[in-house]
Amino acid sequence: MFFVAVLLMGAAGLFGLAADTITHKENKVIQEINFSPVHCFNKPLEKLVIRPDFIGCIIGEDLPLGESAIVESTERPKDLHPQVLARFLSAQAAAKEVGIEMHIDSGYRTIETQNYLFQRAIKEHKTPEEAIKWVLPGDLSRHPWGLALDVNLHHEKSGASWLEANGATFGLCRVYENEWWHFEPLIAPGGICPPLLPDASQVK
Repeated sequence: MFFVAVLLMGAAGLFGLAADTITHKENKVIQEINFSPVHCFNKPLEKLVIRPDFIGCIIGEDLPLGESAIVESTERPKDLHPQVLARFLSAQAAAKEVGIEMHIDSGYRTIETQNYLFQRAIKEHKTPEEAIKWVLPGDLSRHPWGLALDVNLHHEKSGASWLEANGATFGLCRVYENEWWHFEPLIAPGGICPPLLPDASQVK
């Protein structure tokens, strides 16, 4: 009888060890399937899709939105940053689903164009100090970097209002209190937009 009891205890111990091993393996599997989201604009579906990082955006089918704020590169571009465009297209498609139209009325500008607009603003506002509240010179503006969008400036304001309320989902934020139309990729998609600056003169 004592021998049988010892055998049973041994079996129970082995079973417990095996159970611990199984539990450990299950935990390991759960840890291994965790993933970070990757935000993509799917061209066939014309909408934002979120894929696991081990798959990523599909080449030829998706446009990546990027997973952080988008900053200036080392070289001047010649067009709108492709990830900024992907963010806008994703937002535009979502807005369209609820009957809101959005347009880019001004995006990428050359430095020369930006400087022309700044000089024109000086004439309109009388001094450079006042002009810079509305238009930055070429070396300070994010438009020549392809990183700024003027949305619905010449269309219904509702498009820009919708983007201000929902743009964080796509990584786009309104920047200035005095410019309801101006948006930049200041955050990762799904992040929280920073407080508005009073005007463009506050740019560091």
